[in-house]
Amino acid sequence: MNPLLKNYCVSVEFPDVSGAEHLEMLQIRDRLTEIESQLTEEEKILLTKADHQLVENASSFYQELSRFINLTERRNEQCICPERWWWYLDVLAVLPMSCK
Repeated sequence: MNPLLKNYCVSVEFPDVSGAEHLEMLQIRDRLTEIESQLTEEEKILLTKADHQLVENASSFYQELSRFINLTERRNEQCICPERWWWYLDVLAVLPMSCK
């Protein structure tokens, strides 16, 4: 398995670790986007499952991240588009479960 993907898959299992580790996880997710076309079909399925887990626990991840960074400011400073949805955990955290 791709080492970045493995790291990401493990990271989404631990929403209660430090916001610094979550920031690294979001940066890893950015790198996975860059290489997504090179992933095997099995790896793409694992990525989708890990993404789903991140969305399901958006509130917990955001709670820890917010102690470390302001996601809104980060998005504005770096012009992060909605296609990089993992940088919008603050928005996802307030959506009803039926919308996720």
